[in-house]
Amino acid sequence: MKEEKLIQKWLDGELSPEEKRELEQFEAFKDYQKIDAAAQYFKAPKFDAATTYTNIQAQKEKENTRTNWLANISKIAAVLIIGFLAYTFLFQDSLTEVSTQIATSENISLPDNSQVNVNAASYFAFNENQWKQKREVQLKGEAYFKVAKGEKFTVVTPLGNVSVKGTQFNVKQRNNIFVVSCYEGLVEVTTAKDTILLPAGKEYRKINGSSLVENISAQTPSWIAGESNFTSTPLKEVFNELERQYNIKVHLKNLTFDADRTFTGSFVHNNLQQALKAITIPFNLTYKIEGSSVSIIKSE
Repeated sequence: MKEEKLIQKWLDGELSPEEKRELEQFEAFKDYQKIDAAAQYFKAPKFDAATTYTNIQAQKEKENTRTNWLANISKIAAVLIIGFLAYTFLFQDSLTEVSTQIATSENISLPDNSQVNVNAASYFAFNENQWKQKREVQLKGEAYFKVAKGEKFTVVTPLGNVSVKGTQFNVKQRNNIFVVSCYEGLVEVTTAKDTILLPAGKEYRKINGSSLVENISAQTPSWIAGESNFTSTPLKEVFNELERQYNIKVHLKNLTFDADRTFTGSFVHNNLQQALKAITIPFNLTYKIEGSSVSIIKSE
């Protein structure tokens, strides 16, 4: 109330020096001066102090409204930020991710004691907080699963999903290759075009869009024992796997053969020379090793 009286007296030109100094201490005084200056341009026969005072009050209410609006926006933003951080903490931070390096593998124990062996240069992830509600993992690469009995267990890959309730199986997803091998029990393989029930001793393969199911005799995937095995696999993918297992770079030098030609066979993970011979000899090729670089050339 005192501020309003001082403003009224200031507009009427009746302020004492002491009262003027007191008014100048108020935070909004500069705004009052601006409004007063603008009022000088009003086309009126004489200065209307009451109107000017009304304008000042309106400006104050406008500033208060703007301040309240900003305060409300700040509160809303704070709630959204807290909610986002809570979501991130509860869900995103609970995502366990494993990325294996070239020439390495890793064993993982899941919350239900299911066991996973992840092959070289692969990505594997699962959400521990949601595990009781949904047994689901993500895979890019290759992994061997020993799943504990329970509710449905799903492996999600870019090329298809594999679902089981408790069994042993291997999943390989590399580029356009998707291979599922069942060693125990029954698994369901789902892709964009196929839904297959795969019993033990069967393998589903989809390579470059073509799929088939064949018998297998192995009890576990060969890579677990240090050997990569292939059936009608493009030679390019065989060399890609060689790079993953030996941490090398393969260069195909002046070759005229079809790079998509398929390979059936295997190579070991502990002897590069032997592995290269196993791949190159069937195609009348040879190789040259220079540090971590291997050149594949045609035999003389």
